[in-house]
Amino acid sequence: MENSQVVYMNTLAEGALIGNPEEITSKQLPAVARTWKKSAAVAHYRLFGTEFVSLRGERKKFLIGDIGSAKIILPMDEEYSGVAAADNPERLLNYWISAVIDDFDLEDEADPVLILNRKKAIERLKEINARRVVEGARVYGVIQAEIRGGYIMNVGGFQALMPRSFYDWDTGLVGHIGEGFNVQVVSIGDNGPLVSRRDLLPNPFHAVGDRIQRGARVRARITHVYNGLFKAEIRPGVRISISTPRMYRLLHVGDEVMVEVKGKNRREFYGVVI
Repeated sequence: MENSQVVYMNTLAEGALIGNPEEITSKQLPAVARTWKKSAAVAHYRLFGTEFVSLRGERKKFLIGDIGSAKIILPMDEEYSGVAAADNPERLLNYWISAVIDDFDLEDEADPVLILNRKKAIERLKEINARRVVEGARVYGVIQAEIRGGYIMNVGGFQALMPRSFYDWDTGLVGHIGEGFNVQVVSIGDNGPLVSRRDLLPNPFHAVGDRIQRGARVRARITHVYNGLFKAEIRPGVRISISTPRMYRLLHVGDEVMVEVKGKNRREFYGVVI
């Protein structure tokens, strides 16, 4: 069972439980609070609920947690939580969050409070990892939500999509919220990175790709649509980008089409629907 009264210090991705878990004692708390606030140190915390808290004469609903030596609270406002007004901040209870210490109240030694800011921490993660989260790179990511057909991940502070089929070559294996691992950045678009865990694992279908030549006609399954280009797989991990010069029907993820292979670049085949 996870220990929510510790924090993890790293700048890999939100919720990356990498490194030694740190316990902050009551004696350490004043120095840690001041130092971490001043340096905007990114730590990973586990929240467990909500509570109405009176802070500086104002009573509001906060997300709360406990690190043993202090209560931690995260205001639900977007400028603190990083969650858009149309979204529900309580989804942050589903996984470990990244945060910096925005302020603290240590006057009552029996009930000290650390006020967190997640939005600043996410911005800091993006700043640190911007040069690493690029196409073809290997980076660390954490699953934060399951969606139809895939997972929403945090990769270096950036929200990324990983299709379910990109989790493992064995399609019977599935990921779970909070799970962290290295991924490869397949591509980057307007909605953020598309990543794959599977591409960093040995490919049991590797030999299939070596046998396909230019001009071959193959059946491929659409895996996603990206910036107007269809991406498909001939076999798991044997990918092909396809264009549709003679579009005869609207294609959807999961559809199978016949494709003529026109060639191959460094990462995948490319061809046209026939």
